[in-house]
Amino acid sequence: MPEQFEKFKVETPEGKELNERLERFKNMARVIGEDFEMKVEIGKQPGWRYIFKPINKIEVNPNDIEEKGLDYCFGITSHEGSHRKISRTDFIPKKIWQERGFSFLVNAVEDPRVNNWVGEKYEGAKDWLEKVYEQDLSAEEKSSEIARQKMGYVPKHIQFGLEVIRYWHTGKFSKDLPKEVKEALEKTIKYAELAYQNIPEITNPSEEEISKSAQRMYKIVYSAIWPEYQKLVDKAFEDEKMRQMIKDLIEKGEIKLEGEGKGKKGEPLPLDELPEDLKKKLEKKIKEKLDSMSEEERKKFEESAEKKAGEILDELEEDENKELKGKLSEQPGTKSEEKKRKKREEEEAKRKKELAEKIKEIERKLEKEKTEYQKAYEEVKPYIDKVAEDIINLFVFKRWPQFKVSFPGQRMRLKGAFKYEARKDYRELFERRLKEERKNFSVLLLVDLSGSMEGDKIEETFKGAVLFTEALERVGSVLGNFKTAIYGFQDDSIKYKSFDEKLNEKIKKEMSIMKREVENEGKHNRKSYNNDGYCLDKASKFLEETGSEDKFLFVLSDGKPEGDSEHHIPGYSESTEDEELLAVVKNISEKTNQKILGIGLGPGTDHVKKFYSEKNKNVDNLPNINVKDLADKLALKLEELIK
Repeated sequence: MPEQFEKFKVETPEGKELNERLERFKNMARVIGEDFEMKVEIGKQPGWRYIFKPINKIEVNPNDIEEKGLDYCFGITSHEGSHRKISRTDFIPKKIWQERGFSFLVNAVEDPRVNNWVGEKYEGAKDWLEKVYEQDLSAEEKSSEIARQKMGYVPKHIQFGLEVIRYWHTGKFSKDLPKEVKEALEKTIKYAELAYQNIPEITNPSEEEISKSAQRMYKIVYSAIWPEYQKLVDKAFEDEKMRQMIKDLIEKGEIKLEGEGKGKKGEPLPLDELPEDLKKKLEKKIKEKLDSMSEEERKKFEESAEKKAGEILDELEEDENKELKGKLSEQPGTKSEEKKRKKREEEEAKRKKELAEKIKEIERKLEKEKTEYQKAYEEVKPYIDKVAEDIINLFVFKRWPQFKVSFPGQRMRLKGAFKYEARKDYRELFERRLKEERKNFSVLLLVDLSGSMEGDKIEETFKGAVLFTEALERVGSVLGNFKTAIYGFQDDSIKYKSFDEKLNEKIKKEMSIMKREVENEGKHNRKSYNNDGYCLDKASKFLEETGSEDKFLFVLSDGKPEGDSEHHIPGYSESTEDEELLAVVKNISEKTNQKILGIGLGPGTDHVKKFYSEKNKNVDNLPNINVKDLADKLALKLEELIK
């Protein structure tokens, strides 16, 4: 037992009282976690922790029992017990889990998630948790202090994680946040909310449902939050690397740092937190130092700073994870395992150094071998996130669980209990959580590949096809209830991706041939024809078969039907192709709930407005548009269609 916990030995009065309270906490945690083998015991170090391995165990901080009261400890116990019940991380790839900062980010989202679940399930749990977060805001103050003691400041990615928890509790962020942290939070907080609202049913959830809700949370974190958060991690590494260089120069007596340039324990602050004049002075000094070194000396100096920066950030993350109420990381490995890990890292670094030139050569070769899809992807990459985010925002409707009065129900209502006491109205006693309504969405992308699309039209159209493909794939990874199909068309439809297929390299390779179809150098090679009406009707039927509540048809075309004699819907022929397309659009508008958006990418696509007229219900158009403008205007058009 740690020295500071000596007074809690069992033979002392305090120790006997502690054992009685531990028994109450143990019973509560086992009931909430539904694990009657789970251990609840005094921790080996200060703080509370829930540990998965080697045995499910809650470690209790006895000082909190004495200093903060039973309600506070009930709140922590219910929190830790709910970790046992619904927290799952075994499906997260080890490579991703061990990325610097990732486990802390997951912890920061998972804590509010388990609080949401236990707060719904057990009457009184919300009040206990409120006491916990009123007192220490889920260890935010302690976590900030840990960073300041170790480094003299709080790195930006740590600030981000702590602000996610603060926002869950208070609905607002701290004042005077660094610009990068504030911008990252504003971009991602809605996804954090969506992630920690992904909880299983509160009444007897199956292990499959528990695992699926945890996986949905992870997918949202990894797809929608991690890319922005990783920028803060990279910035923290660069800040700390520069700070280590400054420390080295201070220790060698080459520079002096006083007062406002230092944080806790005299540690130098990162450049971003220094006054502008001092920042410029240090930047100049470091540049002079680097310029005075030989290439070998400079490399050694920078590598030393990078190594120290990486070590201190990794140590900080481990300490911060311990301070958060739920510890989702596995227990640390043995010294032998740690030694082996470090040895592997050193060998890997050596191999990387030796292979650097070979990699460069490979990259040069790959550049020459890039597919049309890869080239287009690089051009539309800046717009993918915006399009995906806009679509997600439109398609996410209800985020918070809802309840209704119900007898019998899932939990007791306090207000109902008062009514029962007054009027003996048992119908008001209980309430039931409404079943979560998760709409299903399907989108079919139909791309005109006829000869009239040659030149600038197909260049812009193909980039648009890749933009949609990548953005819709990202939407599906976040929402989970989203299907996408991709077809081209000439005289007949050309399948590239069905609704049930996952986007993969084979599909991307097939799509790379799209541009060549307009020159009869593809796989279908009927560029002289585009039977718009027939192919649109066929696509609509494919879409209807999905059974989704919300269905969308995105048509990339110049809008000029010029078909063959074979592929027409009954009653139409080559002489009435314009009428045929107009009739199909009207029929889809009036007889289905599908929404059609005709898009003319590139110049000379005015016809799109004629054939996909907004006069029809659930139909709209975007003619003569480029990829950048499409990214800006798509959300507004979709919003109009949905309304």
